[in-house]
Amino acid sequence: MQGIILWKPLYYTSIVMFVLSLVLMPISMQWSIITILALITLWSRIPGFVHFVFNKLAMTDLFALIVAVHAGWFIGALFGVFGIMFARIFGPYEWFPYTLRASISVFVAAASVPLILSITGGLNVVTLFLFEIVAYIVYYLLVIMFWREELMLEIALLPAVILFDFALNAIIINRFGDAFTDLMANGFSSGWPFLIFSAVIMFFVFLSRNAEKIAAIFGIKNAQKPQ
Repeated sequence: MQGIILWKPLYYTSIVMFVLSLVLMPISMQWSIITILALITLWSRIPGFVHFVFNKLAMTDLFALIVAVHAGWFIGALFGVFGIMFARIFGPYEWFPYTLRASISVFVAAASVPLILSITGGLNVVTLFLFEIVAYIVYYLLVIMFWREELMLEIALLPAVILFDFALNAIIINRFGDAFTDLMANGFSSGWPFLIFSAVIMFFVFLSRNAEKIAAIFGIKNAQKPQ
């Protein structure tokens, strides 16, 4: 069963995380930014709790990659696992095998970032593609090894995977890759990151509130995963 969101704890937690990012600014700009990215990651997971087809809208992989590139693979790996596992507190009915597989795959992908960077030389679209390829090799291996009954469903979701995880993230890296690098290196030198942050959060709030209706427009039912 999906669709139940613990809205009040989510709102309070969001406020705490935002205030924490402000408190961290004079202490550690890097951790302030990581906290903001974690907050956006948290909200990007919410539509998937309402309807599983929106799982691939989550920005966990992209931000885990960015953090791994700038703060080290281990912090990036922990960021990815935190973004998946912690968010689930507010969507407690997400299919746990999916949560587990996604956590393991993003951890392994983040651990491979030093090798990926030695090939690509920096944060770019090729880096993103290699990161995603590692993550999905691990993810689908886990499905084949332990949850083979879900394989056909995962294959059916591949078009959404390719669109959201590869195409949209590639566009973000292409458009904002330098800005992310600048942000991680120099911090909030202007007010625009907060404007973007607010716009992104509002988008995911709207999508979360209307995910079932949007999915219904395309005739996609929120079917229960295999038990």
